[in-house]
Parts: sequence; C-alpha cells; structure tokens
Amino acid sequence: MKGSLLIVLVFSLGIALGYSGVIPSELNLSSLSMPVLYILIAIIGFEFGHKNLVPTLSRLTKKAILVPFLTVGGTLAFTFIAWAILQNYSLSEYLAMGSGLGYYSLAPLLIIDFKKEVIGMELATRLATITLMANMVREILSLTCAPVFKRVFGWYAPICASGVASIDVVLPVIVRTCGQEALPYAIVQGVMLEIGVPSLVFLFCSV
Repeated sequence: MKGSLLIVLVFSLGIALGYSGVIPSELNLSSLSMPVLYILIAIIGFEFGHKNLVPTLSRLTKKAILVPFLTVGGTLAFTFIAWAILQNYSLSEYLAMGSGLGYYSLAPLLIIDFKKEVIGMELATRLATITLMANMVREILSLTCAPVFKRVFGWYAPICASGVASIDVVLPVIVRTCGQEALPYAIVQGVMLEIGVPSLVFLFCSV
C-alpha cells in the first residue's frame, strides 16, 4: 500500500513540476521513458530467472496457465461494458486502455507512442493519463481488497484482480490471502501478462 501511495505522490509531483515550468520542456524527458522501462522489464526477468523459475516450473499446472487468459478476458469484457455506458472514446481506444492490465508504468507510454501520430499528442496523452490512473487504482484495490475479493468471488479473484502486479507489488498480499499454493499462479500470470500487455496495446491501438 505504501508503494502505491508513493507512486501517486511521485506522479502528482511530476504534474506539479510540469505545470510550474520548473523543468524546461527542451529537456524532452519523455524520450528517456522507454529505455528506462526496458531496463525495468529486464530486471523483472532477471529476478524471476534467478529466484522463481525452477520452483514455478515444478509446480506449473494447466490451471495456472489458464488464469492469465481469464484475467485478460474478464478485463476486456468489463472494459467493453464501460465503453457501452460512457462512449466518450472509440471502442478500440477503450480496449487499448484496458489492455494495461495493471501495468501502469508501461501501458500509458505505449499508448502515447502508438497513438500520437494518429490522433495527435494531446489526445494520446489524455488516453495515457486515463490508462495510468485506472491501472494505479486497480493496483491499490488489489492491495487493499484482496480478502474481500477472495471471500466474495473466490480463490482466484485476488490473483486476477492484480493483473501484472501479481508478480511483484501484490504478490505478498496474494500469498497472505490465498496461501503458498497461490504463488505459481500469481507468478505465471505476472510473467505472461508482462509479455502480453505490449502486444495487446499495440493490437487495439492499430485498429
């Protein structure tokens, strides 16, 4: 929970600095975002390979592989419902935003990168901001409501709700709520979604 609140504070600080003009726009800090994220993804891969690869593979089941697909399907289904109710953007743009699957650090930047040439930087930034906030809220709810999700929706719910964060930030909460047997499910989902998010965002941004 503290980590998510810190992210909110850092994001708010960035908004304040950008609005105030303290940091000159000529620096073009956004050009650094993708290389930094590639480094972060490599670090996550290193941690998984170093600590969790063998234990996870030894406990891998068909259900563990199925869970990420259910997470994606459920997320996109509720994204479609949100589009049907609100309809202030196109369906493909809603699905692109929903395809973040909790990956708030990468998905917004991908949306800007894929959409800025098509719809303009201003609208692409707006979509990216919505994506960022929606996925941050998803992580915060996963951290704070995991026991409720398990009690109301079942054992898999805390894992599915966390999306990509099931492999890192929310993992301790999942294990504490669902037990050690949830560990391979959470890690497999995190790794698969880590790979799948860029492809899904690109797919829906291209429609």
